[in-house]
Amino acid sequence: MQRTSTFSTLYPQRGATLLVGLIILLLMTFIGLAAMRGSGMQELMAGNMRDRQLAFQAAEAALREAENSVLNTFNSMTFDGNTAGQVEDMAGATNSGFWLEYTWKGASISTNLGLQEVAKQPVYVIERVSTQLVNSGADGSGVDQESRNKIPSTPTYRITSRGVGGTENAVVILQSTFRP
Repeated sequence: MQRTSTFSTLYPQRGATLLVGLIILLLMTFIGLAAMRGSGMQELMAGNMRDRQLAFQAAEAALREAENSVLNTFNSMTFDGNTAGQVEDMAGATNSGFWLEYTWKGASISTNLGLQEVAKQPVYVIERVSTQLVNSGADGSGVDQESRNKIPSTPTYRITSRGVGGTENAVVILQSTFRP
């Protein structure tokens, strides 16, 4: 018996399949590395947002504590410059840059909130601000001088709070105007 081969011609192998396979593997490696880098960046951004939210909530809690303090003790508050955190109207205090340069340590009131997960407890400053009455009728109102004289003159306070998040770098400064 004689054997005959069904393959009459064998093509010489050049390794093209191996080369294509290696290129595809290399591309998949780059895609995987890019996905890992992107997820790492998203994790950092989520952490920063969490820190900022903690700082915002701490500053908001300090504002509420300061408003309650003013509401309960505004008759006995002294704005003579000797009490930390109680000051008269400061020039430029409505500008955010002013509060970034402000010396918070020793010149503010610390809260007793005991907030968890924040690097520092929030602080606040209470300013007694002067209000200027608008001339009657100048703003379109129909209030006469006699009616304006009957309005009780209650002081207005500007409260500025500073909250720190989970790290020292996450800082939020909030401000409100309050009249008891």
